[in-house]
Amino acid sequence: MKKARIATYLANILDHFDTSLYGFLVPILAPLFFPNSEPIVALLQGYGIVIIGFITRPLGAWYFGKRADLVGPHAALITTITGMTVTTLCFALLQPYEHWGVGGAIGLCILRGIQNFFGAGETSIAGLYVLENTEVDQQHPITSLYLSSTMMGILLACSVSSLLFYCDNPQLYWTWPFYGSVVTGVAGWWLRHQVVPNFVKKELIKEKLNKSGILRLIPITGFSYILYSAPFVFFNSFAALVTSIDIKDLMITNTFLMIFDMGLLVLLGPIMRKMDAQKLLLKIAAVSVVIIPILFWCVPFVELLGAVIIRMIIITLGVAFCIPLHRWYVSEFPANNRYSTTAIGYAIGSETLGRSFPAVGLALWHITNLAIVPGIYIALVGLCAYLCIALPKALKIGYK
Repeated sequence: MKKARIATYLANILDHFDTSLYGFLVPILAPLFFPNSEPIVALLQGYGIVIIGFITRPLGAWYFGKRADLVGPHAALITTITGMTVTTLCFALLQPYEHWGVGGAIGLCILRGIQNFFGAGETSIAGLYVLENTEVDQQHPITSLYLSSTMMGILLACSVSSLLFYCDNPQLYWTWPFYGSVVTGVAGWWLRHQVVPNFVKKELIKEKLNKSGILRLIPITGFSYILYSAPFVFFNSFAALVTSIDIKDLMITNTFLMIFDMGLLVLLGPIMRKMDAQKLLLKIAAVSVVIIPILFWCVPFVELLGAVIIRMIIITLGVAFCIPLHRWYVSEFPANNRYSTTAIGYAIGSETLGRSFPAVGLALWHITNLAIVPGIYIALVGLCAYLCIALPKALKIGYK
């Protein structure tokens, strides 16, 4: 199982490295693949390709979740890491408009869709897979390491893209990071093939989706993702608009905050090992509902240090909420449809509520001109998450 976990950590680093790297490299890729557009339009076209994930990620979560329930997570994850590695290699071989014309942009769009399809299966299944055959008091520390690999992938992408921007001609070297991530993918694939899975294949029968469980998970997973996207993605643009802080200073602090996030994951996992997962989730959700609107109300009145402190508080809440989440999945949903339920619920919640928050939050602020309103939105999602965690058991509603 140790090799399986290491392979899972490597695959998680690969997924988040590739996904984040594309976002960081859009300013380099946009003029290469959309040279006939105005600079701002080219950027919008480059970022707009991410929208394809709204379709392909839920599809990938559904397909690989069902496959994991039927033939086992190990077999499903071998397929996902193979698909991710091959797609990454194709990214490195992709040619811009100068060589392929509009075919380069079409290829970029198709590869992003395929990458999201396999990536959704990887991230939706792997978090639960690493907890299999793990003692209960070790599940939170194991989850912490898994989540740390997420931040490691993002941090590596941030560091590599920063180096590219310092090159005299970054357009010549944009493919190099993708070649590097192929090595990581191959290593993870090899390690997974060294593991003999302990799983009894089920008969091929058509089972109904756990629709009530999926609906229940959407606000929970969406809230979890918002607690990541708010401090790392949304806050840079938002604080630059409502304060006098330069966006460059806000971006510089991102690296420090990612390291802070990783440190918290390593620290809090062992501390939480004996704590009840559901009680932890309810407490963190309740604290978030109260404190986050207050933090957002304070944003216009702070300088850079104050902005960093506000982001650190939100990151702490996010880490504390994410660590017990996978153990809660294991205890809450039955084994026969656990992977498909959590995979689809996570994919829909993270895409609709999580990834959309930066746009929704900025729109809410633009309409109201009140800094507290995005915080109220997060609190409302947090309240829905709290109710979805607490009420079914309190009302003795069965999801099994």
